[in-house]
Amino acid sequence: MAIPKSIKPNTGIKGMDIVLSNLNKEIKAIEGRSMQGLIRAAIILRADMDTTPPLIPIDTGNLRSSWFTTNFRQGTMFGLTMGFSANYAVFVHEMVDKGSKVINWSRPDSGPKFFEASLKRNKERILQEIADNATIK
Repeated sequence: MAIPKSIKPNTGIKGMDIVLSNLNKEIKAIEGRSMQGLIRAAIILRADMDTTPPLIPIDTGNLRSSWFTTNFRQGTMFGLTMGFSANYAVFVHEMVDKGSKVINWSRPDSGPKFFEASLKRNKERILQEIADNATIK
């Protein structure tokens, strides 16, 4: 297939370098805002676990105060890890009543699956928060 005579080889679109530069800047900004959305999602979850049952169980307060978030980047991907660092956090989270043995939770409205319940309750809100922060501004 022959190139039409009206198209000259080695010609470019004027301003393309500016467009690409602006596009790259916006992509970097979206990445930053996406991380901001993830951080806001972690804040939503943490606040919810302290206000909506099942609440974070409290005995000495160590579990509740062991909440952490860590952001990371691997190449072009990034994310946020969140959870509880107390060595017994998983045990308490999964502690469900066994038959007739009833667990006496020291904090009213607290109980097992507090983290999982908060994630399920706030799924749509979290996704919206991330989407709102990731949009082109």
